[in-house]
Amino acid sequence: GLTEDRQKGHLDFGSWQEAEAAGALSLRQDIRLLPHLFDIGIHEYATLVKDGWVDPARVDHFLCHYSSEKFIPVVEDLMDKAGLAIPRDRWWSNLAWRGNTGAASILVMLAEFLQTKTVKPGEQIFCYVPESGRFMAAYMLLEVEEEGAVQSAGSARAPGAATAKPATSVAEVVIAPPHDPAEAPVALRDLLTELAAIWHDYRSQVWRTPLVRTIRERRFTQPDYLNWMEHWVPQVREGSLWMREGAASLRGDYAALASLIGVHAGEEQNDFQILFDDYRKAGGQVAEITQLRRNPGGEALNAYLHGMAATRDPIGLLGAIYIIEGTGQRIVPALLPLLKASLRLPPDVFRFLEYHGHNDEHHLSRWLNAVEMVMALDATGDAPRQIIDTARHTSALYLMQFQHVMKDR
Repeated sequence: GLTEDRQKGHLDFGSWQEAEAAGALSLRQDIRLLPHLFDIGIHEYATLVKDGWVDPARVDHFLCHYSSEKFIPVVEDLMDKAGLAIPRDRWWSNLAWRGNTGAASILVMLAEFLQTKTVKPGEQIFCYVPESGRFMAAYMLLEVEEEGAVQSAGSARAPGAATAKPATSVAEVVIAPPHDPAEAPVALRDLLTELAAIWHDYRSQVWRTPLVRTIRERRFTQPDYLNWMEHWVPQVREGSLWMREGAASLRGDYAALASLIGVHAGEEQNDFQILFDDYRKAGGQVAEITQLRRNPGGEALNAYLHGMAATRDPIGLLGAIYIIEGTGQRIVPALLPLLKASLRLPPDVFRFLEYHGHNDEHHLSRWLNAVEMVMALDATGDAPRQIIDTARHTSALYLMQFQHVMKDR
């Protein structure tokens, strides 16, 4: 490794202790990143469910590797938010008496489970192995068979659209679904599952952009930060405008939704000013907001959102809000500590990023209420597809905005 100023490597020091003290040798795990590991893993799990590989309602035993029991509620909460929870009484772990056995954990766990538990033909055992090596996740789905049963030739193939439901075992019992249909719209789980897959792909690509890579590698400078803000301020300025335009395009039965979007737009109408003030305090030289210009990706995103907002009943914009608010609630909090560590700037130049990291969780909760409103009014069944398509297009355009930030630097 290198020192923070990147002037000396660890081999330039007389001992490992000196190199570590100077910050040139860092082999300790950053446990602050671990929640993101489980977040990534759960999104991969959601993709498996969407593609028909796993049905949470059929999982009888859930074996999850985690290095500390404090991560149990993290995993459980993420699965629940995705609408794909497995009841806790089906979880099994030997961490309490075996400890963390590292890479061997799932093998030790599975061996002891099979030695101490009685399983029946037709029962499914789902294993989840998140690995914190920046980051990996592995899954195994095992089904118990009668002794001497012959494996069918086609059983290892992923189910197609027409055969997405797993074959029913003779010994299978009726298990209630994770979400009671009486308490949530029927289509909500499928919608959230598909949105989760879009989000995971988007976030994974954002994490590989030159902007984020430079921040992660501690090469991000004050001029880089100001350049990013110059691209971002005029984009944020448009947020409340296209939301209000979209609300005005909602008619009739969507009056309550229009009002909710109006409240959201009202809360965010001055956010761009906070961001611009942060930019000026950080040393930004542009004195008038009107002199700032969006980059090509930002221009494309802005044109798309205003174009969508001008259409009749643009309920698909909920997909755009999912990506944009999610960026503030998931990506920004991960980048903020890295920015603070890299830039020698006072804390008050990060007010906008701090605000969104804390507040967008509330906004996402409001978003879920809006989705439920739309589902309740969706007579044609087309609403989920509109939301999903808009989320997919928005993620592609927002990614383009990220990619253009460091284009000419």
